[in-house]
Amino acid sequence: MPSARLFFLAICLLTMSGFNAWGNNFAPTFNQITASGLSPASNQTSEAAPARGSTTPTLSPPSTSTSQQTLSPQAPTSTTASSQTPKLKLPVVQSLENHAPFRVGVFNMPPFAFPSGGGQWSGLAVTLFEHIAKSSGLRYSLMEFQNMDEAINAIENHTIDFAAIAIDPTPEFELTMNFTNAFEQSGTSIAIAKHTHLPLLNLIESIWQSIIPRFVAVVLFTIVIFGAIVGLVERRKNTGQFGGGFWSTIGEGVWWSSATISTVGYGDRVPKTKRGRFVGGLWMLLAFALTSIMAGLLSSVLTVSRINSQIHTSTDLMRVKCGAVLNSAAFVDGKNMKYDMTPYTTMDDALGALNSGKIGAVLGESVRLRWLMNQPKWDSLIMLPTSIVTLYSVFPVSSEVDPQTLDVLNYHLLKITDSKQWEALRHLFLGDQS
Repeated sequence: MPSARLFFLAICLLTMSGFNAWGNNFAPTFNQITASGLSPASNQTSEAAPARGSTTPTLSPPSTSTSQQTLSPQAPTSTTASSQTPKLKLPVVQSLENHAPFRVGVFNMPPFAFPSGGGQWSGLAVTLFEHIAKSSGLRYSLMEFQNMDEAINAIENHTIDFAAIAIDPTPEFELTMNFTNAFEQSGTSIAIAKHTHLPLLNLIESIWQSIIPRFVAVVLFTIVIFGAIVGLVERRKNTGQFGGGFWSTIGEGVWWSSATISTVGYGDRVPKTKRGRFVGGLWMLLAFALTSIMAGLLSSVLTVSRINSQIHTSTDLMRVKCGAVLNSAAFVDGKNMKYDMTPYTTMDDALGALNSGKIGAVLGESVRLRWLMNQPKWDSLIMLPTSIVTLYSVFPVSSEVDPQTLDVLNYHLLKITDSKQWEALRHLFLGDQS
């Protein structure tokens, strides 16, 4: 028995020694497989492997690879952060000192541009451009034009590079030129004449030009006829009221017919004969009809006079002739709205036609029109408070100006209009625009 137990114990020891040796031979291969990433727990294996002294040399290369994989999720974060960093445009930090001199067009368009004497120009748009040129180092030379039409044609034909004026951008302009950023809220507004100063004269003029004078002549003739008939009929039998000479009888009859048509009816003259009362009855019916017609005509003339003499909304412009500067945004707006538009060379020409009654309204750029309404020259005109179109004033730029130069101009324009000095500059040239 003891020998049998010893033999069994020896067999167990030999068996355990074999399994241990087999396990040591298999461990490196398993660790290599797990380190290669085929196991879901590869990170845990690589971290536990250095704790084993016998396997450290074999696992060191996979451990390095696994360490790189552990850091790799941070790499996209770094890349995303760098991609979100804004990149500055190079043109905005460049100077235009080496740029060819700009050909800048100007014409008399207060308060945006006007001659200040000695060949110098001033105005809101001119002064703003001078600040832009000074900030960017841009050199320029001025070219004077007579009106907007000439300046716009020069921009479209590339005769000039820039115009120091304010225009409202339109789809038509977009096809032939470029624009800077906006620097002033604008649009199209309406100027009309102040007819409220002489309402009585306007009323008399409206009545005189209507059918009322001719109708009044017919009524007066009818009064005389019926008065004469009643006087002659009543002359012999009603001598107390219609007696006397021929012309005296006619006068008494006309007085009676006048009192009857006015529905006053004093009663001092009353027909007493049958024929006289019959004629008097006819006259009463006819007088009532004539009075009603007269009231209707007068009411119609008063209504038409009020509509034609005052424009309250943009819808009223459909009834009158309108004027605007040729090729201006206001002229285009009027055409698009189907108004009866008359083109003028300058705003002064258009306002002069309005002041003389040749047209009923003038369409113009809001800021300039409001400025003109404050001038004593046009104190007989007023501006409607609501604009028919709201836009923003911009500088026109030739389409041949390269985009980088335009970026530089816009950069300095935005810097100036965003500064505190801009409001002071606006108030200097525009005054109170409220």
